[in-house]
Amino acid sequence: MRIVKTAALGGALVLSAALLVPATHASAVQPVAQPAARPAALPGVVATRTVQVDVDGDGHADEVTIEQNGADTFVVNVVTHAGQDDVRQVTSTIDDDWGVEPWYGAARLDRVPGHELLLLTSGGDGAMFRVLTWRNGALVAERAPKSLMKGSYDWYLADLGWARFGYRFTSSNGRRYVRDFELFASGKYWKGTIVKSVWESGAWRKLYSKQVKLTGAQAAKYNGLSGVTVIAQP
Repeated sequence: MRIVKTAALGGALVLSAALLVPATHASAVQPVAQPAARPAALPGVVATRTVQVDVDGDGHADEVTIEQNGADTFVVNVVTHAGQDDVRQVTSTIDDDWGVEPWYGAARLDRVPGHELLLLTSGGDGAMFRVLTWRNGALVAERAPKSLMKGSYDWYLADLGWARFGYRFTSSNGRRYVRDFELFASGKYWKGTIVKSVWESGAWRKLYSKQVKLTGAQAAKYNGLSGVTVIAQP
């Protein structure tokens, strides 16, 4: 088993920042519900990463700790300024794939106050990542918008020079939007698909998908995670 060491992402990929089921046991006398098992870090393993960031949106910094608890599994633990805490386990092979840690940073993606937590889960031409967010006192996964992997919790970023995959966030009239883009260089243009979604009822709801042909200047704003600032990066 390989224990992840803290590592900067370096030049592995340019990601733009402007990138348990409850167990129930029954006895013969009376059923007794046991609480869900909480994943724990490996004994003696130092935290891969600890950061201070406002996760619950109360304006105070909360403590986020990421520790390894298996060959390819990591525990993300949040302790809020108010004293609430919750934990989530994430599977990631990014250390084997790219030689970096899972933690990428935090950003305000949706309309709910607080920062979302971005964790790299695998790497190839681009990077898959999961988004964790604080909802009603619990740390939960936020589904990715749209279509490439419909219904999936996996988000995807890539900047290959000739192709770009990512998300552009905007706000207008009190609403939050994301444009999930897949663009490919074609001469002096960029061609591909943009899917626009709106944050509604606690999730990204798809509005439309369209084929586009963009000039270089138009495509410049579609690169990595644009429209948000990623903080607390390695």
